[in-house]
Amino acid sequence: MNPFDLVGLSFGALKERKLRAALTIAMVVIGAGLVTALNGMTTGMLQYMVGQFSILGANVIIVQPSSSSFKMTEVVRITLERIPDVKDAVLFVQQTATIVSGGKTKASIVIGIDQTKLPLIFPTIELDRGNFVPPHDSIGILLGNRVANPPDMTVPFARHGQSVTVEYSYLEGQKMMTAKRSFRVEGVLAYIGASAMFIPVDQMASISLAAANSLFKRGGGYDGAFVIANSQDLVEDIIKQISNIYGTGVQAISSKSIIQIVQNILSMFQLFMGSIAAVSLVVASVGILAGIYTSVMERTREIGLLKALGFKNWMILMLFLNEAILIGVIGGAVG
Repeated sequence: MNPFDLVGLSFGALKERKLRAALTIAMVVIGAGLVTALNGMTTGMLQYMVGQFSILGANVIIVQPSSSSFKMTEVVRITLERIPDVKDAVLFVQQTATIVSGGKTKASIVIGIDQTKLPLIFPTIELDRGNFVPPHDSIGILLGNRVANPPDMTVPFARHGQSVTVEYSYLEGQKMMTAKRSFRVEGVLAYIGASAMFIPVDQMASISLAAANSLFKRGGGYDGAFVIANSQDLVEDIIKQISNIYGTGVQAISSKSIIQIVQNILSMFQLFMGSIAAVSLVVASVGILAGIYTSVMERTREIGLLKALGFKNWMILMLFLNEAILIGVIGGAVG
């Protein structure tokens, strides 16, 4: 064998060693990247879910009938308001309806509520234009930001001061009927960007409670009540008192309890995903071990030469360990 063949073999071995090192680093990159991605996904999901409920005040409880046999009335509101440590109780009516503006239509949730109490229920709520509708105003309407300014439209759907029509269909006997009423846009809410419990604030329109009761033909019955506690620490105790008064007739939930349930579920999900990521790290570790072991076996002549030059065993061991550390650091940093 001539010297040129030896040089070719040396370059071939070096190329193969670089390729093996690159594959080993790739395995580490995949393992570390998977761990980071899964952790980021679960953490991001948790923050998103918490953000969806955090707009509703932590001291607010939503009370709704658990069956059609229970009727939410003004008497129920007064009873809820008289529970110790309750600051206020606010009745509401909600109905899916169609809003017509200048020949354009948009489906929305229309809620009837005393709008002077909205800042108590949604502490971060703000007006973009106009004012809240007074409790006894029968023609005023307050639009959520995404109702007035839909993201899929280049021009506003409705503007402050404009007239819009709210219409919905209902069954009367065997006949489907349509009810409609015109309203004046008294205000537009600033964009919030989250849904609070069952009420997507940006997508809703709000009218006075009296107007909603008349338009939606509720006959003095309501869909539920917001109960505002004096402190978020009193929420659980108030929920227990509500259960003691009405039993299974109503269901009472709070954003605090929902957030806790979501956190518990996502914690288990994060543990599960973490175990998957741990397996990927084990696979990457085996890959590093196999790569280094193969490298050692193929470099016996190099090791012999180093020992002949006076290298100690621990020096040679550190040489290979440093190589493994370098692969792990590069792969981990990239991943």
